[in-house]
Amino acid sequence: MSEVALVAKSGRLPGSPVSRRLRLEGQIPGVVYGASVDPLAVSCDGRELRAAMAKQQLVGSVVELELDGNKHQAIVKEIQRHPVRQEVLHIDFQLLSKK
Repeated sequence: MSEVALVAKSGRLPGSPVSRRLRLEGQIPGVVYGASVDPLAVSCDGRELRAAMAKQQLVGSVVELELDGNKHQAIVKEIQRHPVRQEVLHIDFQLLSKK
């Protein structure tokens, strides 16, 4: 079991204006995808994500992702950052199969 747990909310609309608005509210936009799942636009709490990043290197690690009340194992595939300020702009999760 992974030691890092993140909560993601689905239902956000895709697009730059929506993502900017989320970042102003302290949320980080992201996407969840996997072999048997269509890509799903999500958002994570920025404070919670920064705390998890302080614990360990997240890219390539397995995290427990709570998505709409269901817990999934996921790999953090990519974290996109602003080139100057190094703020997190976007995060990609890939769900693991349960085989």
